[in-house]
Amino acid sequence: MIDRMKQWLLAYLDDRRLVGRRKKLSYKELEDYLITKKFSGLVSYQEADGYRLFVQVMSELEKEGHLLPIKKSGLNGRFPPLPSQWWLQPKVFDNLWNETKVLALSDLLDLSRYRQNPEWQTVEEWEHIEAIYSFLKNKDMFNWVTREERAFQLFKDEKFFTKEGRFLLQRLQLTLKDLKANVYGEPFVFWPSPTTTIKEAKTILIVENLSFYHTCRRLMDQHQAIVGIQPELLIYGEGKKIESSLSFLEKITNVDAHVVIHYAGDMDPEGWGIYVRLCQAYPDYKIQLAGPIYQAMADKGMTNKVDKEQNENRTYLKQVTTEWAAQGYGQLAKLTEELWKKKERIPQETLSLDTIHSATKGATL
Repeated sequence: MIDRMKQWLLAYLDDRRLVGRRKKLSYKELEDYLITKKFSGLVSYQEADGYRLFVQVMSELEKEGHLLPIKKSGLNGRFPPLPSQWWLQPKVFDNLWNETKVLALSDLLDLSRYRQNPEWQTVEEWEHIEAIYSFLKNKDMFNWVTREERAFQLFKDEKFFTKEGRFLLQRLQLTLKDLKANVYGEPFVFWPSPTTTIKEAKTILIVENLSFYHTCRRLMDQHQAIVGIQPELLIYGEGKKIESSLSFLEKITNVDAHVVIHYAGDMDPEGWGIYVRLCQAYPDYKIQLAGPIYQAMADKGMTNKVDKEQNENRTYLKQVTTEWAAQGYGQLAKLTEELWKKKERIPQETLSLDTIHSATKGATL
């Protein structure tokens, strides 16, 4: 029984070992594992004289260097006594790869991190490295392609670089550009002004929701401003999707210092979050809140409750209210904070062709 208990504990310890550093364990954790998982309860454990065997196994594991008692933790108050806590020694790995083969690939690849972390030296990892090395040797023969195309070419898995392949590149200190692969922005839905070519567009409006996108599109076709903003290019943000797809903008127009991008979304934590993250993701773009549109939404005074699942990050709130103050919309800053505290929101759908037209006529709906 003592040999079997030792095997059980060794397997348990091996599953919990960390690489390069010790892990603290309590004697109780180890004994509870034996009682619940291997003896099917305390009675069975006691009938087998389990604690006495457990003490002997712990002593052997200490002598073999698997466990080290933490003397300052004190004893467990039982007989024979055991330290209350132990250090589980870290994993130790030998270099598994043939050094000659490693050197042969080192003319094009930096494998130093694999020498420092031998636990990464697996058969599968080596096969991946050989595939990348083969590509780099003949790099000039290949065209620039998408990330997914290159992943499928090298590993027969088009999603490889969005999964474990990300870590492979980090370990090799490579980027997708080294593999002549690009991540292309997903095309977004857009609508040009009938009076301006897409390439010449200097005023761009991004709207979060589809219904308001169609409202704006119809106003543009009628040569009308959208609550004080006259966009030359309208983009449907499609909620959070715009955070990754806005890079497509450079494919259809010239984004320079003269291009102003107005953003309009729902007045709620989710909408503010999309805007702030958009600014962070594209710091070279001149993106700003579409003040006149938000003011028109606020003027309607129509609110509903915020979805409980929204991310209420106060950093977003602070950045938005700061921008409102800088743009001269002090009342919008106050309203934004009030809505946040009350867990209320103003959806973009508060503006439609009916409500926008009525506002221009001085009517209220």
